Amino acid sequence: MGDIQLAKRLLATHLFENISLLKMLETYGDKLAVWLIRREERWGVLIVLPAKISAFDHMSYPEAESVIFVSGSDLDLIRRLVEELPRDKPLVFKVQRAEYKTILESQFPLVRKKAFYTFTCEHLLEIPHQGNVAVHDTIDDHVLPLWMENGYSLREIQNYFAKGAKAYALYCHGSPISTCLAFMNYRNIWEVGAVHTIAEYRRKGYAKIVVSAAIDDLLRRGCLPRYQVEETNTNSIRLAESLGLKKVVTLEHLYFEG
Repeated sequence: MGDIQLAKRLLATHLFENISLLKMLETYGDKLAVWLIRREERWGVLIVLPAKISAFDHMSYPEAESVIFVSGSDLDLIRRLVEELPRDKPLVFKVQRAEYKTILESQFPLVRKKAFYTFTCEHLLEIPHQGNVAVHDTIDDHVLPLWMENGYSLREIQNYFAKGAKAYALYCHGSPISTCLAFMNYRNIWEVGAVHTIAEYRRKGYAKIVVSAAIDDLLRRGCLPRYQVEETNTNSIRLAESLGLKKVVTLEHLYFEG
């Protein structure tokens, strides 16, 4: 078991590359295991999260025992950590660099399941007319079901708001039609997530309005926005690109059957 605070300091040297790991440490620090090797300035880290703890991972990979995250400055140290992983249970690896993937594939027969892109920006290049976007700093019970349809659990949402999250929503006749959340990942990196527009109002630009409102608000507060989208979600990718966001990380999900 490694030192969580030391792991955070090491991972924070490359914030966006390691943002998924840092988010896990912030969210589930007392429920996961950190494996850390350090040799002077060289280091390697594995984060082992029980899959059932994360609502998204438990829903996506119900058979998996653990979700494994990898990072480090030294590939040999990472390889040593990987060699200690069990082989008798299904595992999900989330990998943000090709070098890490090569190490894992040398140890495990892996199946690529999906990938997520991380977008960000320092200056929003185009902001559409934002209309009457409502901003909430507490949970709106009318909007909550829309966020949960994206795989977020009530507990996760409550934790986000306890740490200062804000919600952005458009309403029609008093009912929410499109929404997103902005919540802290780590330090000044805040995620824009839970983007959801109800079916009959899709393809009308409403998601772009609420997302741009969230990103504009974050930039005005001195935060760096993070917008994550699955590689198959072409509409969401086009939305990110239309707002001038740049892709900075690709996080692959690799599955080991055990």
